[in-house]
Amino acid sequence: MSASTLTTMYELAMALERADASARVLGARALAARHGPAPTAAFSALAAAGPEGLVPPVGTGGALAARHLEQAALTAAAAGDSLPGDVSEALAHAAVAARAHAGGANALDPRGAAVAVRREVAAVRGLTADSLPRDERWHAMRLGTFLPRAGWMSALLMACAQVARAEPGASQSVWHAAALVAGGADTGDGAPVLQVLLGEGDHPVSVAHAVDQVTGALFALSRHGTADAGPLALARATGARLSAACAPDAHAMAAEDAIGEVLDAIGAIAASARPGTPAPATREPVAA
Repeated sequence: MSASTLTTMYELAMALERADASARVLGARALAARHGPAPTAAFSALAAAGPEGLVPPVGTGGALAARHLEQAALTAAAAGDSLPGDVSEALAHAAVAARAHAGGANALDPRGAAVAVRREVAAVRGLTADSLPRDERWHAMRLGTFLPRAGWMSALLMACAQVARAEPGASQSVWHAAALVAGGADTGDGAPVLQVLLGEGDHPVSVAHAVDQVTGALFALSRHGTADAGPLALARATGARLSAACAPDAHAMAAEDAIGEVLDAIGAIAASARPGTPAPATREPVAA
């Protein structure tokens, strides 16, 4: 399979994941705004502590999610016959629908826009799952989905930890915000939220689950000769580190240290594991 095809699938999945992540934050913030100023302030604090784009400014989240869907549609159009035609058509429709919800009167309902974007993303992903064989294209899309998800959730948890440490009075609010973004019930205690969203392998948006999926995708691609062994080893080491950091008897600081290590690992994997990029003949050992 051509390198350009795998790269296209990877970039398509990344755009879909970014749209979904933006919609998650948009919907969670709109939901939090119904419960008074403290939850709203928590999202503002996370926006200040996190990297640019993690929590978009108020009024821009719907447009940002729509732009990511438009990028996915453009990528799909460029894929040609490598992608089933009905998937490309569904993406084109999703981009138009998301733009409509993000603009005009619909912009006044950010939660509605978030629900619309996530529904479109889910529809495209479901159609893709039914249409694509489990070949290199499928695994390239897995990598493009879960690599940014691991980085996004790690960045969110790092921002929560930083705000909670700097402003102890805001701790409960920021961890509640993280729980809302993840779509799970808030336990009311920061440590369980951190441990679940960092190390619970069964949670669909946890860092541990995403890293496990990245590891699986890299293993499959390496068997086809389209992924290097270095990123696979680093992904495996990262998964083991998360398990140790989130053990029942582990200190909360160990989990926070693990977040930074995950972010470093994600950057290293992304820099060297782009599907379709030929692996170098030799590599220096990758520190885990």
